Amino acid sequence: MPGPVPKSDAKRDGRERLLVAAGLLALAALPILLTPFPPSTDLPQHIAQVRLLREALAHPDGPYVIQWASPNTLVYYLILGLWTILPVGFVARAVLLLVVSLWVAAIHVLGAGRGRAWPAAVVASWLIFNRSFYWGFLNFLIGFPAFVLWFALTTEEPVKPSWPKWAALVGGSVLLYGSHALWFLLGGGWLIVMSLVKRLPVRAWVFRLTALVPCGLASFFWYPGLSSSRAMAGSDVAPHWSTLFDRLGSMLTAAMGGIAGLLPAVIFVLVYLWIGYSIWQNRERLRQVVDRDLLTAAAFFLAIVIVSPDKYMDTIFFSSRWLPPALIFLLLALPLPSFRKPVLKPAVAAVTAVFFLATAVAWREYDREDLAGFRESLQQIPAAPRVLGLDLIKYSEYLKDRPFLQLFAYVQVYRGGELNFSFAEHYSGLVAYRGKRDIRWSPFLVWYPEKVKRSDFASFDYVLVNGEEKDHRAMASFKELSALSGQGRWRVYRVARAR
Repeated sequence: MPGPVPKSDAKRDGRERLLVAAGLLALAALPILLTPFPPSTDLPQHIAQVRLLREALAHPDGPYVIQWASPNTLVYYLILGLWTILPVGFVARAVLLLVVSLWVAAIHVLGAGRGRAWPAAVVASWLIFNRSFYWGFLNFLIGFPAFVLWFALTTEEPVKPSWPKWAALVGGSVLLYGSHALWFLLGGGWLIVMSLVKRLPVRAWVFRLTALVPCGLASFFWYPGLSSSRAMAGSDVAPHWSTLFDRLGSMLTAAMGGIAGLLPAVIFVLVYLWIGYSIWQNRERLRQVVDRDLLTAAAFFLAIVIVSPDKYMDTIFFSSRWLPPALIFLLLALPLPSFRKPVLKPAVAAVTAVFFLATAVAWREYDREDLAGFRESLQQIPAAPRVLGLDLIKYSEYLKDRPFLQLFAYVQVYRGGELNFSFAEHYSGLVAYRGKRDIRWSPFLVWYPEKVKRSDFASFDYVLVNGEEKDHRAMASFKELSALSGQGRWRVYRVARAR
């Protein structure tokens, strides 16, 4: 075992790590700062939840109820705080900046606390812009920093049970519960795994598990209501597994996120080369140089990726969303690969800069071309409208998956009113409909806008459309619709009322 690090060296390493983390955060923040409507699919719906919260507080007898004791709500309190101090136009970027800052801090604090070198933390930070980030699973993303804290609490050397220790565990479980119900469930499983690994006595087992009781009881009463509400709303609540080949094929996007082109694949290969080369170089002394707790956490996450369903309770990417945390813990658990020449740190810095700058370029092109007409369309819509959003283009040349899917929810963020789909229908957030929503239009238009019917327009005041010229010609042919904007892919139409 190496001896203690001299204080002067430790101080120098600490300053270097802090500068590296600050530079990394600046690079990761660049694409967010340059894009007023960042490509994070569910982001506008999450912000709209806070708009509905404000409405529900102002009108307690209105159509919405506030689910104060539900999980998955921590991020909404953070958004509310940002909305309180910032203009609404800056909230979206501020939320993503907060998420990125928490991930960078969690990765580097975890690495520093376990004595791992900062290049490994930088490589692990390449995984911040993962699929969950691009899909805007904000409450799930907030759970990763909470789990890092939970990891620190549960991997400490066993000590005599005490009330301060129990209170810390309860606080950690509350953060997991508030982040996402899945993180709380996973945190309970991790607590059991660590108790087995540490070979704790029965008394210590019971002491730790009782810390889960408060949030466990809340989950017990919350889950049946969620299940019945989603089934009542017509959601698919059954588990679904894809083939092993499909799972392997989705790992690239799950880990590296959404920009198009070869660069994410190159970065993904570099991550695995880093892991493989480190294992190969240290194959004869791996037991001595690996961090066993971090490795156990990596194996724990990978097991979830392998065995859990792809979709359950209408939660998409149920299994693959755990892949980035698994790789982050694995990268930090392994020793650095060694090279004959001192090129490791400059090479890691260069790849990091290229990746985040390329992300910034892709986001700017997305904003310039894919969102043409979007701002102008928002300005044409008055306060408190009923709006139907139709994403007829669906896919971007610059980004993967469905970046436009929930963009129409910015109408509710800026103007209030009602939409053809709202997260209040999910019954898993902070604000939900008081009862079953009266839907008199074609269902699931948010996913299948091509199934819209002329009779659907009667339920709305405006229709916000993302389409090509042929799509807008088709929309203009309906006598019920009159165009309010005529430029760009995004255009808004007023619905004429029958006499």
